[in-house]
Amino acid sequence: MNLLAVAGGGALGASARYGINQMFVRQGWYGLPAATFAVNVIGCFLAGLLLVWLDTRLHDAPWWRNLLMVGFLGGLTTFSALGVEGFQLLRANRVDLFAMTVLAHVSVGVLAVAAGWKLGQMTFVH
Repeated sequence: MNLLAVAGGGALGASARYGINQMFVRQGWYGLPAATFAVNVIGCFLAGLLLVWLDTRLHDAPWWRNLLMVGFLGGLTTFSALGVEGFQLLRANRVDLFAMTVLAHVSVGVLAVAAGWKLGQMTFVH
């Protein structure tokens, strides 16, 4: 059952990732790794929020953790895509944009986890 949770959540997360990427492409943002940045920040925020929810409401429910954290967020967030896009920026001699992209993903990602955690604490912990 846990494997099905991971697989199902992963399919949903990957589908959401694809949809967000297509939305950015239609808006003409395909030269900048903006879609990857967006899904990574959204995924980090949701991870912080879900950590509190799972720990306070469903701490004995590994199926939900596998569905949401491992499956959905694993399929949604895109570290390998960030690696490919970073490599492409370096190959294009855009070291400035590469450095800004990596710094933004890491720093804003950590801040998004903290924001999700804080919202989770305010919402799920009484």
